[in-house]
Amino acid sequence: MTFATRRAGVHLARLSLLALVVALVVAGIGGIHAVSERMLAEGAARILTGAEPGARTVRVVASEASGDGQRAQDASIRDAIATSFGGSEIAVTRLATVTALQSGAGQAAKDDAPSIRLLDDQRVPGIASLTGGRWPLAAGEIALTDAAAQRKQLAIGDAVVLSRDGTRLTLVGTWIADDPTDPAWYGDPAIASGESDGAIGPAIVAHGALAQLVSTPTITWEIAPVGQTMTDIAVLQRALNRLGGLPEAVDPQRQHNTRVLGELDTTLHRQAAAVSATRGLLVAPLLIIGLLGALVLGIVLTSVTTTRGEEIEVLRARGASGRRLAAGAAGEAAVFSLAGVLAATLVLAVTVGIDSAAMTAGAGAVVFAAAFSAVMIARRADVVRADARRSDAGARTLPSLLLPAGVAVALAALSAWQLFSTGTVVQADGAPEPLAAAAPALMLIAGCALAPVAAGPLAALLERLLRGTRGIGILSLRQIARRMGGIAVAILCLALAASAAALAIAAPSAAQTAEQRTLAAALGGDVRVASDDPLDTTAVAVETWTGVASAYDVLSTPLAVGSDAVRLVSGAPDALGFAEPIPLGSAETVGAAITRAFAERIDAAEGTVFTARVRSVARPVSFEVLRVVDALPGVGDALGVAADPAALQDAGVDTPANELWVRTRTPDATAAQLRAAATHPVRILTAAQVSAAPVTSIAPTLLVVGALMAAALGVIGFLAAFSATARARRDEPLVLRALGLRAAHQRASRIGESAGLAGYAVLAGAAVGIGVAAAVLPIVLGAGS
Repeated sequence: MTFATRRAGVHLARLSLLALVVALVVAGIGGIHAVSERMLAEGAARILTGAEPGARTVRVVASEASGDGQRAQDASIRDAIATSFGGSEIAVTRLATVTALQSGAGQAAKDDAPSIRLLDDQRVPGIASLTGGRWPLAAGEIALTDAAAQRKQLAIGDAVVLSRDGTRLTLVGTWIADDPTDPAWYGDPAIASGESDGAIGPAIVAHGALAQLVSTPTITWEIAPVGQTMTDIAVLQRALNRLGGLPEAVDPQRQHNTRVLGELDTTLHRQAAAVSATRGLLVAPLLIIGLLGALVLGIVLTSVTTTRGEEIEVLRARGASGRRLAAGAAGEAAVFSLAGVLAATLVLAVTVGIDSAAMTAGAGAVVFAAAFSAVMIARRADVVRADARRSDAGARTLPSLLLPAGVAVALAALSAWQLFSTGTVVQADGAPEPLAAAAPALMLIAGCALAPVAAGPLAALLERLLRGTRGIGILSLRQIARRMGGIAVAILCLALAASAAALAIAAPSAAQTAEQRTLAAALGGDVRVASDDPLDTTAVAVETWTGVASAYDVLSTPLAVGSDAVRLVSGAPDALGFAEPIPLGSAETVGAAITRAFAERIDAAEGTVFTARVRSVARPVSFEVLRVVDALPGVGDALGVAADPAALQDAGVDTPANELWVRTRTPDATAAQLRAAATHPVRILTAAQVSAAPVTSIAPTLLVVGALMAAALGVIGFLAAFSATARARRDEPLVLRALGLRAAHQRASRIGESAGLAGYAVLAGAAVGIGVAAAVLPIVLGAGS
């Protein structure tokens, strides 16, 4: 033990560097992974809580069975829900509604909300606040929203009489929802406006009071995720797929019109896409840190072995076995590596916490260091001095550099093909696509692996071109061309670090561009109102609201072009992003701007005429392509067509606008005003309902952290590798001095050589990082939207 300690003390500096490198690797991988998983979970939760009310839950809706069948119906549906969701933690809430005609209300009074919607939901007192009176306690009592009471000019004590059975309902309380966007209201516009589809309400009744009415209640079983975690996303997606078979299982004859409603699946898909994209992007710094760590550990341990050459020869001459020397070296490397692991885990424990990635990285570093050290010492112990090669024999290493570079390029090409061919990192069922998600990391490594391969031939070419000139620079080029063994590792270390930095620098801009493209495609502005019915308010009225910069009435409707479903948008040129109106076209056609994806789909160019069927229009409509654009607001880069409203009217398409696109400085306040004005079911969308930014926005920050770690490891690796090559050239100064080259010139040559290599590595790595960022980040960061 004493002898081993003395031997280690001689090389304490290099072994301490070994511990430092291990600590950087474990802290980098463990810290980034721990922070990313926590931030991903928080971001995914924000996507769920920010989604549309109807997209945060899924609902099973059916007409209530009569008599004794009610209990059996409830039990069978709850059993089917439990079977579909397995072990997922969900909350199932049962509520009942009845929409009944009021006495004295007929067709003439249709616009005056002739119906009233009664709601039996025991959660309401906990998610709403009384503004007057009390909650119903017995049959015949109701509590209306403030807005509904004002619409009907009802006060506490007034009565509403149902026309079908003459039931008298006395108003005993008024209330407002604490949050009109709470998923418990599943987007019902009456919560804010007091009216929906000609029915005022909702009017809260005492629990069980609907059973005394003649009308058959509609029962809703609302299913909401509880405490959703990252692993729950995929589990819930599979559960929703199984839930689709519930109506057939419990109501095969459709006696109760059982159906499944809600858009929770779209929210889960957005979460899954955003998480997969961000995780795939964050593989890059983790993989680069791990690879750099392995390279630098190899350099340091090789340096330790080289400096022990004479020591090993002496020990072997005195009878020490190669196995014993290898075992001692392995133990020594393991001890110092373990010290680095312990230091890193201590830092992680008091900062971001320790997870499985840190433990795996630590165990891997210790095992790698011990195994590599043992192999190097064992090989050195068996080397005969007479077998030593010339120190400039590195020119033979070019084929050995091509093999790993070729493997890296092949893997990157396969991954890039998967990403670019599908345009996403998520499969159709919402599951992640690991090969496509790994594309950024693999492309960075492949590009950097080619940098040292190209360095030797480039140096040889420059040396040949400069052979007839005077100066000592040609000596550096000749050494680079001939010593690619150690130099290749130095270049690779610095290139990987530079590529990680370039990716981190490009990420914020790419993320902002992807977010803007997403919002333009999904919203057409800052707030989007979509309805199947005529709009309750117009753009002219909305433009007078505080904070609103502009508002546009827009028609958005599906087109059928052959077997393809295409989205048609029609509105003012400003709304569609055009500086001037789309030309009307000829007498027989409608002038149109189409997306490039649609143009490629039908092989169209400017002047092409195609025929499409518009919903609710009897005869087909001919469109003439006048513009081809990359994307359209409200459509994005999918299959889309834009046309001028006047041209559509001339062609017989007089469908009124069904959407409102608003640009406003206060999206949330404007959305609340629009919600209060809505008397028909609508979708009111803001950035919170369509954006994946709560998840994808964490990528730039963590890429910067990864780049800093990679930079530290890259610089250490470059200096260590270049220092190792310098030791291998100890015979060179004597020869050069004999030829008359002074020591100052030799130092200048060495500095110039190292600076040139560093500059080449940084430029090559930065070029790779910028290229990968430009090609991949728009796809990856936009995948979750």
